[in-house]
Amino acid sequence: MINLEPMAAKAAVKMVGNNVDIENMINKSLMVLAEQGVCAFGLFLASRHRAQDIAAAEAIHTALNGLLLSAALVEIEDARPNAEFYKHITLAQQDEGDIAALQRLLLTKQLLETALTYGRYQAKAVAG
Repeated sequence: MINLEPMAAKAAVKMVGNNVDIENMINKSLMVLAEQGVCAFGLFLASRHRAQDIAAAEAIHTALNGLLLSAALVEIEDARPNAEFYKHITLAQQDEGDIAALQRLLLTKQLLETALTYGRYQAKAVAG
């Protein structure tokens, strides 16, 4: 059994770094994820256009992609946020039944929400 909480906390630290301006993007991302789901979350990150939003979205994606890889919830690494990566997460994987796919998706969503929540607190702590 893997304790995912410390992994989420490490991802939060990686996501924020020294960027105190990332808190707003984390809050928006968390809201989209909680209300609309994993695929919408990926679309949200991929649809950012302002330079500071793109940088924040990439930092969030990089940290969360690493977290999902470490937790063995995804098998591929994707350098930039894109909708296809997050859509792939929502689909049943090879040799995975419907119930197992749903359990993996719910765990993935919960883990992403936890990391983003920790990221929100980390951003507040860095901002002082």
